[in-house]
Amino acid sequence: MHRLTLSQRLVLIVLLPVALLAGALSGFLLQRSAATADAALRDRAQAIVSFLAPAAEYGVFAGNRRALSALLGAVLEQRDVAAASIIDAEGGVLASSGRRSLPAETVLDYASNGAARIVATADGRLAAIAPVAISPLGIDDHAAPMADDPGVIGWVHVELDTASLAAHKREMIVSTLAIAALVLLLTLALAWGMSRAVSRPVAELVRAVRRISEGRLNSKVGEHSGIGELRALQRGFNHMAQAIAEAQNTMQIRIDEATAQLAHQATHDPLTGLPNRRAFEQALEAAVGASRRASDASVLCFIDLDNFKIVNDTAGHAAGDALLVRLAALIRERVRAGDLVARIGGDEFALILHGCGVAEAHQIAENLRRAVSEFEFMWEGARFTVGLSIGLVPLDGRLESPGDALVAADLACYGAKRGGRNRVVEHTTLPGDSRF
Repeated sequence: MHRLTLSQRLVLIVLLPVALLAGALSGFLLQRSAATADAALRDRAQAIVSFLAPAAEYGVFAGNRRALSALLGAVLEQRDVAAASIIDAEGGVLASSGRRSLPAETVLDYASNGAARIVATADGRLAAIAPVAISPLGIDDHAAPMADDPGVIGWVHVELDTASLAAHKREMIVSTLAIAALVLLLTLALAWGMSRAVSRPVAELVRAVRRISEGRLNSKVGEHSGIGELRALQRGFNHMAQAIAEAQNTMQIRIDEATAQLAHQATHDPLTGLPNRRAFEQALEAAVGASRRASDASVLCFIDLDNFKIVNDTAGHAAGDALLVRLAALIRERVRAGDLVARIGGDEFALILHGCGVAEAHQIAENLRRAVSEFEFMWEGARFTVGLSIGLVPLDGRLESPGDALVAADLACYGAKRGGRNRVVEHTTLPGDSRF
């Protein structure tokens, strides 16, 4: 130190703390950004299998490999998804897409505790595993009692390629180091002309760095130094902080958009775009709770298509899917804006008519029944007609729970089927009826 000139000492005194601070800030930001990116990929993997597991339920239960393969094809189109498979409870592969890192036996080993898991594979992929369980509610031509413990009937397995994540981390490292190097070079250039006035601007920079390390990325310093070089350093620091803040905001916006998209997919039917069973059950629970207030009475309608099986058996599942899409749009057009229309499985739909009296609900249901019965579906030169069997249940505070409402709607829909199909039946409790 004794052999150094004053200019060299000033350079060393200024450069050393700035280098340490720049390294600490760069390391902190790199660690935080890497952790955020890792968490986002894990959340994305979890969201994909959370959406895929209920979507694969029918195909696993029915052993419909074609439907499961189509479902995996849609999953494989998602960004970074390298492989996916659906495995039954005995370890048999029902459907598989892409080159898997984990065999079915390993997937079952990871899934032995019956819960969803996310694991890293030996080749650097991120694997997400979730159980496929039978949903507690089902309505068909013959109402079946609901099981208390449906159990796991299979597993979905999705592998995400981490190559893009690694590339993103490398880009962050290069960008952060480049900014840090630029700051250090700029500081070195400015240090030669520093004097006693250098201490105040440096102290201000130190305070700003501390604020950034605390997460306040929009922190700035004043650009009022009497030394032109210091003013340039202050401006460079502000630009760096602004660039970091903008990069952080951009990353968060993209994460929020991806999360919102996956959340929408998790609560909506991929075929018709209607809310799915999960969204319906949440809305029904809210409606039953609100029905205890006289002003918030609603009506629940269960809809089961009549003669839909004829379309599937005659023209194939593609025709059946096209018919479901057309009927979903037709039903949605004929209910009020505040009502909920949901597809709860197969050819079954449900309506929650909010703030609706029983007489008005009968009119809405009858209009729907008539519109569908008059609808003609054309497929490859063949003409098909279907009908609606509708079970209607008032949510007027007399039903204690959503489960009671579901059972009542099931009975009413069964009554419509038993009474000749293509009709609207309101639920009434019958003496000695053990199903309600």
